[in-house]
Amino acid sequence: MSSEKQDCQNYHVHEHTGLTTCNDGHCHIHPGVTSIPIQHGSSHYHEIVGATTYQDGHFHVYRTNTGLATPLPGGYHTHYASFKTSLADGHIHNAVLYVMAVQDNYRMD
Repeated sequence: MSSEKQDCQNYHVHEHTGLTTCNDGHCHIHPGVTSIPIQHGSSHYHEIVGATTYQDGHFHVYRTNTGLATPLPGGYHTHYASFKTSLADGHIHNAVLYVMAVQDNYRMD
């Protein structure tokens, strides 16, 4: 198998979305897609960078790394992540999430 084809099979991203904590009387949605995998030993993690939805006259930005891959049944995996948003309008929000599961495709044949 060509190295280009192997690279394409090893690259994947995960969708994520959810609500932040409700602070100052409102919440935000944090929609997005992770980076491609960042190898760590025999596993990998992803970077998450984004901005929340605009609510109550402002938005927040965030940046974090997921945890390592968590295997799931059927050849899928997910990652846990948590972050604090930037300060805006005098407050921050927190978020905890699992990214959308994707099927493992680390075939090296």
